[in-house]
Formats: sequence, C-alpha cells, structure tokens
Amino acid sequence: MASLKNFKKSKRYEEFVGLEVDLIEAPWGFGGTDNLAQEGPHAVLVEQEIERNLEAIGVKLNLISAPALGPFEIQEEAKRIRNFDAIMTVNNWLADTVKKSVVQNKIPIVLGGDGSLSLGSVTGIIEQMGIDNKKDLGVIWISNHLQNSSPRVTKSWNANRMMFTAFTFNSNATHPDFISLMNFHNLGTPILPKENFVHIGINHKSAQERAEHCFFTMEDIDAYGAKAITEMAIESLSHCKKIHIIWDVNAMDLSGVSNFSLGQLSYREALVIARQIDIDLRRNNRLSSIDIVEHCPSREAWDKRGETAESITDILCNIFGENIFNQARKY
Repeated sequence: MASLKNFKKSKRYEEFVGLEVDLIEAPWGFGGTDNLAQEGPHAVLVEQEIERNLEAIGVKLNLISAPALGPFEIQEEAKRIRNFDAIMTVNNWLADTVKKSVVQNKIPIVLGGDGSLSLGSVTGIIEQMGIDNKKDLGVIWISNHLQNSSPRVTKSWNANRMMFTAFTFNSNATHPDFISLMNFHNLGTPILPKENFVHIGINHKSAQERAEHCFFTMEDIDAYGAKAITEMAIESLSHCKKIHIIWDVNAMDLSGVSNFSLGQLSYREALVIARQIDIDLRRNNRLSSIDIVEHCPSREAWDKRGETAESITDILCNIFGENIFNQARKY
C-alpha cells in the first residue's frame, strides 16, 4: 500500500501570471451535413459564461467576435465538396486571426463550428512559425474518427471528414476542390507530415488498418487509462516544439455532438486528458492553441440541455490550471 508520508494533495487550481488567451468565436458549420455546429459557440459563451469561468482561475481573456463574412449560399453540387466557397472564406479569416493571436504571444482558443475550421487554425500557426519551421508543430486530435475521408471515397462530400487527409496528403490529387485544401495558403504539400499527428479516442473501425500515423482507440484507453494514453500521445510528438489541440466533441459520450457514438470518453476521462495537457504542455510552454469543434446543442435531449457546453467549459478550465475535483468557480 502506498505510504501517506509521500502523498501530496493537488492544489485547488494552479496559479500563473501573465497568461493571455484569445477566445475566437467561429460559429460556422459549413463543413458538416446540417450546419448545426454553428450553434456551439453561443452555448459555451452565453449559457456557460466561459469568459467568467476562465477569468475566475486567473486567465486574462480577449474575446474576438465573429465578423459578418457572408451571406453564403448553401452549395450542393454533385461531385463537389459541400459549401466549398464558404469554407475557404471562413478559413482565410481564421488563419489570419490565429496568426495575429500567436504573434502577440497569446494562446488562441477557437470555439467552432465544425472540424473544417482546423484548416485555418493550423495554417495560421504555421505561418507565424514560418514555413521552414512547420515540422515543429504537432497536433493532438481528440476524435472518434480519423478524418481521413477524401473525394475518392466520400459519401457525404463533407469537408470536416477530409481534414486529416488534406493536411497530410503528399501524392498527386485530381479533384480541384481537394487540391485547393491541400494547397491552402501555399504551405507546401503535405501541410504537415503524418508523424506530426496523433489521434485519441478513435472508435470507428473503418480505415484504421490503413492508418500510418500514431492513434489510440477507446480500447487502448480501456486498457491503459486516459492519463497514460495522453502521456504516450504527447511523447509521440516529442520532436515537436509546439502542440495544437483539436478537441472534436464527437470523442465524448454526449448527445450534443455532430456524430454521436456510444462508448466514447466519459466526463472523468475527458478531464483527465485535459489535466495532462495542462501539466505536460501548457505549463511547459508547448501548448500553441486549441480548437473546439462539432458541438451541436440542439441535438441534446431536453433533460440534457447544456450538458455538452458545460463539459467543454470544464475541459478548457482544466487545461488552464483548474483542479479536476475542486473547481473554484463553482462555489
């Protein structure tokens, strides 16, 4: 049995000075099927008052509100990526916004919106780092699927399912829309090599056998635990100076998401992952930025309204130093 002599209690929350965060509102869901992910930022910002909650633990916040980029027309054309023009417009704004945030030594948190927004986030970070240094950026992608669709195999023509392929494809593509994604902001192909990505929380079996990068399934989390898996994920990116987090809430056992699957991350497991990101990345100045995507509040059952937004708020607060079990802002 472990000795109480060496036992140390966790602090209520970790104190830090000078940390500044840009909270970027990005309420667009054009990369998904029904655009419901556009509802996510409002639920987190207004219903959960995330600004107040983060400020309660000492984070200095700057809210960047979404501009009026439209109006956009919904594009449903055969053999074309859905809403492609809107996706490119939104990501151009987001790339510039994220770049400015990082230049100012802030940590940008993008409140999406669907997963296609990560094209703008990752691009903005790389442009700030410099194209010659882009291999210094790693991505931890928390999701229930690999985002490895493409025009060759897609059934939905949704861009959010193609993002990993667009980031990492280094062969000759033929589809003009997909080529534009690959060459976004002329960063060279691939935008990032596959070894700079790691997925956590994969549940969907399709295409796992063909994956050539590091990923951890829900079975791995069952076997080793969320803390150990997160440590292994971070270790797999030890060659990267900075880490971008894409937290697709599809990875969680919640109904207010775009692609619900049974048996995903529990609330406790999600907060353990968030806490480890704080300890291993944020406190060591390796956390570059965060995307929160695929939150669809209107999908929640009536008796679970607000559950997903509350979980997102708790995840972000734990990444920025709050203790999992002693949340100061709730008392």
